[in-house]
Amino acid sequence: MKGIHQGSVEKIVGKLFLLLLFICNADRVRGQLAADSLTAALTTQYQQNGFPGFSVSIVNSDSILYEHAFGFADLEKNIPYTTTTVQPIASISKLFIGMAVMKAIEQGLFTLDTDINSILPFKVQHPYTPKIPITLKQLVTHTSGITDNPAAYKKTYLYNPPLQEDNPIYSLLKSKGYGAKGQDTTLGAFLQDYLSASGTYYSNNNFDKAAPGKRYEYSNIGSDLAAWLIELKSGISFAQYTQQYILQPLQMTHTTWSTATADQAKLATLYTGLKVPYPTYSSVMYPDGGLTTSCHELSLFLKENIAGREGKGKILTAASYATMLQPAFSTAYNPKNIDPGEPNIGVFYAMKKNGIIGHSGSDGGVTAFLFFSPTKGYGMLLITNTELEGLNGVNKKLLTGFEKIWGTMSHYAGKLHPVK
Repeated sequence: MKGIHQGSVEKIVGKLFLLLLFICNADRVRGQLAADSLTAALTTQYQQNGFPGFSVSIVNSDSILYEHAFGFADLEKNIPYTTTTVQPIASISKLFIGMAVMKAIEQGLFTLDTDINSILPFKVQHPYTPKIPITLKQLVTHTSGITDNPAAYKKTYLYNPPLQEDNPIYSLLKSKGYGAKGQDTTLGAFLQDYLSASGTYYSNNNFDKAAPGKRYEYSNIGSDLAAWLIELKSGISFAQYTQQYILQPLQMTHTTWSTATADQAKLATLYTGLKVPYPTYSSVMYPDGGLTTSCHELSLFLKENIAGREGKGKILTAASYATMLQPAFSTAYNPKNIDPGEPNIGVFYAMKKNGIIGHSGSDGGVTAFLFFSPTKGYGMLLITNTELEGLNGVNKKLLTGFEKIWGTMSHYAGKLHPVK
């Protein structure tokens, strides 16, 4: 800096500061314009698509870049759907099992190679290949050979009191066999009834004919079993475990594992594709799809996943995130029946052909998407209180609307995510 007077230095620094301030303000203005344009576009799509209500967010590892809600949480009462409205998110819940599994591994409770029979209080034996053990890795990658028998799985649903017996959907569901009985009211009891050879719901149809590790078959029951292994080894319920190690650290204070324990003032009514309300329900097998949360709080979870992928997460170590989010299938481990659209999987994390990672969710009156792009550094989620496919089959209008909303979010996400 020799030869430059102090006054000249101050002028140069001042100009640089003003330039940086201008750039930062310009970025904020561009971001706000993009957010306003996205809101306008989604408002138009809400008016056209027929959803009762929905909420969306776009996040990166540092912040929630955009969140907004549209429509109604309750059509009859004209209650708006907000970013703090809570509802079930169906199978996105499995990502919380995945994160909990990795936390339990960090604590030394088991490994991905652990034989499940070394933990269970009863024996699970694959009826077609009884000498081949089932491992935790097979549970978290849906390759265990444990399948969902619809006749038994229907018995896992619970109707929240007071029973809405005048609800037409309640009557229809009961007539189709949906609803748990008295002996099915705990996670462990149902799993034993389903998987133990002496169990009430045991059948060879509860298993795939292929040996463990040889065939991919999406399994809610297998997912619940992974959650129960955590319960058995930790000595506390799976709900308590995730509350302590995931929900509380992420400040997901209004997130619960049942609609029955959720803040009822914030709870959305769920609808069929024809906008007929469901009775409020929960599930004995709550880990596979019962998490009840809001767009805002689920955004905090998504943000943590992106941060973890970038080596700066706070729930797990960088090594655990790497394991959780790395592809499990390879030439050495290549089970049959893999979906070409989702050719790989981490620890419950679906990996799409286009490179995004996350999960979708679908249940009675529920549709949800949560995915992030490791290469682009941002993720998106969409939750709605209606079903795209359910009692009335596939609602093509809603499906088209859902795809348009997701596509619109994708278009604006890059404008909202600052280039580093």
